[in-house]
Amino acid sequence: MASSVFGIGVSGLNAANLGLTTTGHNIANVNTDGFSRQRLAQSAPYPLLSGSGFNGLGVQVDSITRMYDRFLTKAVEVAQNQSSYQGTRLTHLAEINNIVADPNAGVSPALQDFFSNVQNVATNPASPPSRQAMLASAQTLVNRFQVFSQRLDEQRNALNGEISDTIGNINSYSEQIAELNNRIVIAQSSGQPPNDLLDQRDLLVKDLNKLVKANTLTLDDGSINVFIGNGQGLVVGGVVNKLTAEPNPADPKRITVGYQQNDQTIFLPENQLSGGQLGALLDYRRQSLDLAQNSLERAALGFVETFNQQHKAGQDLNGNLGKNLFDIKRSNNVDLNVGGNNIRVSSPSGTNESSDFSITPSGGGYVIKRLSDNATSAVLALGTTDPVTGLTISAAPAGAVLPAQTGFAFPPAISEINFNTNNTGNAQLGGYISDVGKLTSSNYELSFDGTNYTMYKQSDGTRQIYSAAQMTQGINQDGLTLRIASGAMNANDRFVIKPLEGMISSLAVRMTDPKDIAAAAPMLASLGNGNTGTVKVVQHLVDTPSISSTDSAINPALKNPVNINFTSASSFTYTDTVTGVTSPAQTYTAGMTLQVNGWSMKLDGTPVAGDAIAVGANINGVADNRNALALGKLQTTRLLENGSATYQESYGRMVSTIGTQTNEATILSKAQDKLLTNAENSRDSVSAVNLDEEAANLLRYQQAYQAASKVIQIAQSAFQEIINIGR
Repeated sequence: MASSVFGIGVSGLNAANLGLTTTGHNIANVNTDGFSRQRLAQSAPYPLLSGSGFNGLGVQVDSITRMYDRFLTKAVEVAQNQSSYQGTRLTHLAEINNIVADPNAGVSPALQDFFSNVQNVATNPASPPSRQAMLASAQTLVNRFQVFSQRLDEQRNALNGEISDTIGNINSYSEQIAELNNRIVIAQSSGQPPNDLLDQRDLLVKDLNKLVKANTLTLDDGSINVFIGNGQGLVVGGVVNKLTAEPNPADPKRITVGYQQNDQTIFLPENQLSGGQLGALLDYRRQSLDLAQNSLERAALGFVETFNQQHKAGQDLNGNLGKNLFDIKRSNNVDLNVGGNNIRVSSPSGTNESSDFSITPSGGGYVIKRLSDNATSAVLALGTTDPVTGLTISAAPAGAVLPAQTGFAFPPAISEINFNTNNTGNAQLGGYISDVGKLTSSNYELSFDGTNYTMYKQSDGTRQIYSAAQMTQGINQDGLTLRIASGAMNANDRFVIKPLEGMISSLAVRMTDPKDIAAAAPMLASLGNGNTGTVKVVQHLVDTPSISSTDSAINPALKNPVNINFTSASSFTYTDTVTGVTSPAQTYTAGMTLQVNGWSMKLDGTPVAGDAIAVGANINGVADNRNALALGKLQTTRLLENGSATYQESYGRMVSTIGTQTNEATILSKAQDKLLTNAENSRDSVSAVNLDEEAANLLRYQQAYQAASKVIQIAQSAFQEIINIGR
């Protein structure tokens, strides 16, 4: 009897001692992040059969288990992942929003100031101070564009560093999880759960979800596999497949995520790495930073190109046609259809032409004229260079659909065309921006599958398929002209086309002399001295220039003298004195508009036979403000985004989009923080240490310990009594 009582007392003593130890362990870890409180799982051993029945043998501790709910822990991981995602996204959106939406130092105030000075020139076209102020404000606007572009570049460079650091932290957590996997497998082979190791691993998984969305799968041996992206195994038992941060093969400036497996690096699509800090950084770059930077570049290019076009339609104080007021990176070639033939005109490499030109067939060749100063070539054959203008003409691809024109300009260059380092072909892409009004804020990827070419628009995921013949001749999409300049693409070759990135870095004010501002119109109408009727010219303006980047701003015949002769009160003819061509009889009505050689005039009054109007060069037009008024009107004209936006509206739409994203991120971040708090509270209700409860457990186990000790004491006394009886 004594032996069984002793055993029962010792078992109770041991159980109470383990209870005190476990409770003390809980109390000591009350502030340990990720710790799950532990408790004893105990039971009564199989009883001993005796003549009087089954006798109990005390208590046994089966295991020390942790208070853990797998579903609540998973809910915390999911909430942590989304909270980290929204918090990181909000932080970066707030930074970029502060840059683009600055009401005092933004682009819009600088644009407004520039056009105020343009209006001052229109009011006082001969005033040197007004002209100088316009040039100064133009430089201020260029500086503002460049400062904002530099700040966005800084954001991009910092973002690349953050992505690299985040990937390094992901690899660190992965290695720690794999190490714990190995330790847990060994420890769990004893048949008991290694609670503290399991808590540490759960905490690492939670911290990993701060960085990237990670899913786990628990195996029979107690280890876990960790998957990211589209099922890529980051941790498989004790093996880690590391991530890498490397320059994108198609875009070296863009750090991308690689996945290492079997000594090979596989680049993961950005949209597969969702959630967490890494997902937020990649989404922010793709959805916000790219948008802001490209929209800023598009606004700058659209403004420069359309303003230059209108400026070239005017005349300066020296009596010359206007040139480009602003410099921008330009293509050194342009393809045209001249007299039914496809012609390529090239400028010496590095030359940034500021004038428009004309090209006309003549004597089996072509004649080129620089419109700004009328410098004219001799008759040029294909493959020759003009010593006067420095331009070279050659044949463009046959079959290409090119604009038929005699006046042309060198268009803006595509900012970047990146050759993918994995390409096996030797193709080189060429092209230029042919229409700034059709430009989007997207980048593109051109790929070849061996048969067809696909133009992938990164902003919205749309794809346009082109045949090999179309690609050879040249394709036109969203204001871009692209062609294979040399070589050939092999199957799976790719190019990334970034039409706008870095464009602002080449932006400059070309003009330094205020006299070169073209405020006047190049032609002037004069009524005949012998007129006896009341006919008059109400408006005489240059036609609004095309916003096609390859078009000249004016009709090359704009300055040709034209004589208008009234044959009666209701009819007239006009004669171009350069070509000698006289028009058929025209019907006159008061208030009509006559369009000739790229200018238009509104006629009013009542003419009589013999009345005449002479249109010629605008000599001494220092007080003429017709082109300055047209320049000022550009501010409120919707020229960009397919004619749907002014300069300020185009920029403002980007600001509005970034502001909306920031506001959305603010709301979602607060909501996700609340969801995380709720998920952690739910987990803590099961797993967290409650000091009041543990204090009660201390008393309970203390009393159990004392009681078990008393059992042993009584058993000892009883055993002593038995011994005494035998003496």
